[in-house]
This record gives sequence, C-alpha cells and structure tokens, in this order.
Amino acid sequence: MSTEALNAFVYMKVVSTMIGTAFFAAFAALALLLLGSLIPIAGGYQIRIVESGSMAPTIPMGSALVVRAADAYEVGDIVTFQRIDDEEVTTHRIIEEEIVSGEVIYTMQGDANNVADQRTVKEREIVGKVRAHIPFLGFVLDFVRQPLGFILIIGLPALWIVYEQVLRIVRELKKQKDSPKEEESGI
Repeated sequence: MSTEALNAFVYMKVVSTMIGTAFFAAFAALALLLLGSLIPIAGGYQIRIVESGSMAPTIPMGSALVVRAADAYEVGDIVTFQRIDDEEVTTHRIIEEEIVSGEVIYTMQGDANNVADQRTVKEREIVGKVRAHIPFLGFVLDFVRQPLGFILIIGLPALWIVYEQVLRIVRELKKQKDSPKEEESGI
C-alpha cells in the first residue's frame, strides 16, 4: 500500500470516527433532553416546551425552557405556572404582586399580549422561574415525543448502533476463525 493510500485510509478512518462520535453525542444529548422534558431533573430543574407565541419575542414559540422553583418571585420574573383547577401549563411574566388574606397573588401577562391575564396566580401554583430558553429546540423535542419522531430520531439511530456492534462482533469472529491456529503441543 502506498503512502498516499495509507494516508487517505487513516484520514477516512479519523473522519468516520469523528462523525460517529458527533452522531452519538447528539443522540445522547437529544435522549437526555427528551427524558428531561418528561420527568424532573435532579436539582428540581424541568424542561418545558413553549407551545404558544404569548411570550414572543422574548421567548419564541417552539423554545425549550429550563425551569426551576425559586424561594421567591418578583415582578419582572418570567415563570411557568399551572393553576390548581386547570390542566394547562403557561409561561408568562409577573407584572404585579399583592397579598390577599396572607397569600401572595401574582398578576401575569405574556410579553406579546396587550392585556394582563384575567385570572391571577397563587404562589403555590408557580412551577418555577425560567432559568434559560433555547429557541426552536422545543419543536424537536415535541417531534421526538410523537411515535414517528421517536422512531426516526431515537429508534433508527439505536438500531444503527446495534447494527454496527453486530458487524464488529462478526468481523472479530471471522478474524479469529481465519487466523492460523497454533498447534497444541502434547505432553
């Protein structure tokens, strides 16, 4: 084998390894984000998906949010809340705080909305404060939650990894079978 051919082979092997590593890292990151969007993460963090444009342009629709409970909330904080009598989870900004019968009550408003929310939110209904958001990642996470998305984004790569491992095992078995067997010396 010539030096040029050997260099090309080594280059292709390095590129293949880098692509495989990047693919695996992206796969692992997406799987962790998916898991984090389904169950709470250690430390009280949650990953939520923005499904409306009420917080645009601050937080665009389709963003993934990192939310964590805080000891206290202030006017201006962007928080995620779920009212006790409602299934809907919402992320809006606190625009007013008041104490009614010893309980802290917040008035909320989406940045894209012209008026405040009609119903107030009690402090115990706040899931947490938005710590960070990643635009458009929510679209990917939502797609992966669907059966087709799960198959395409998680299932197919997992099958590819299994396929690659089976090929490695077959190659290794073939290599062992084709190698000359050493004769055992009898005693």
